[in-house]
Amino acid sequence: MSTYWSFVKSIGTALLVLVCLLLPAHAGPHNIKVAVITPEGSTWVKVLREMAAEVKNRSMGAVTFTIYAGGVSGDEVDVLRKMRVNRMHAAGLSGVGLGIILPRVRILEAPLLFHNDREIDAVREQMFDQFSADFLNKGYVLLGFTEGGWVYLFAQHDISQEAAFASAKMWVWKGDRVAETFLHNFGIRTTPLHIAEVNTGLETHMIDAFYSPPLAAIAFQWHTRARYVLDYPLANATAALVMTKKAFNTLAAEHQAIVKETARKYCRKLVALTREDNQKALQVMQAQGLTFVAPGAAQLKKFQSDARKAYTQSIPDLYPQSLFDRIQGILATLRKTASNQ
Repeated sequence: MSTYWSFVKSIGTALLVLVCLLLPAHAGPHNIKVAVITPEGSTWVKVLREMAAEVKNRSMGAVTFTIYAGGVSGDEVDVLRKMRVNRMHAAGLSGVGLGIILPRVRILEAPLLFHNDREIDAVREQMFDQFSADFLNKGYVLLGFTEGGWVYLFAQHDISQEAAFASAKMWVWKGDRVAETFLHNFGIRTTPLHIAEVNTGLETHMIDAFYSPPLAAIAFQWHTRARYVLDYPLANATAALVMTKKAFNTLAAEHQAIVKETARKYCRKLVALTREDNQKALQVMQAQGLTFVAPGAAQLKKFQSDARKAYTQSIPDLYPQSLFDRIQGILATLRKTASNQ
């Protein structure tokens, strides 16, 4: 009898092993760890939680998200390092982080490239498949573009005059080649600091000016150390939600489709809400007494000339001429259509 039961147990064990071998590696539930530098309670985090809830519901609980907000996983360099070793699976990254993966994506932040939101939306939409393929070649899945918003210059003195503008001690995000090239071409002295060091830099007068979308300036409380805002947005701060290809490939095909579709939907929602929040942030700053100053005609002309220099210096090291030409072609078509309406 004992021989019989031993035989039955061995058959059962063999069947269990066979079932395990036949099951796909992605059959079990998956938790995606996603990092963002924006704080808990911010629009970014709220929308991510909505996205996570919908993915969990549509996947019947097979795919869940754990969100690490407020920079608890470190700055974007730290997050990317953790993504490479699979300690983090996804992240909401600014243009700086995205540029570490794919430098050419920083063309979306080129100074004075876009005239309005409509142009930004059209270029992102028409270029999405190309950028998606480029990110995939680098080992990342582009889930959706978002943005920080239009970038303004803030200062502790009036920088609407050329002499004052040139004397500003401007913060530049440490390691951000695009912003550094852009500001240097505009004739501004820069001091590289990590994002967490900006408030200290303003307090100690190491810097007396910074660039930022209005919402970010309020979120980090930088605006409390500024007195003037140059009322002329110079660029748009791009951002995106990305996931490592390695983590994405562990998901079942139907779950990959759910994650992609849901992420694109909520990234578009995040863009719309971010634009609303930036408009409210400008109103808050005006109410708190910041002075908005417009650049003069001569300064505007110089900005346009300096922007062209920045494009030239960015080709081909940052982005190729072909990419620049393609985007310029999209913009030319849009502007021609708009002028004919």
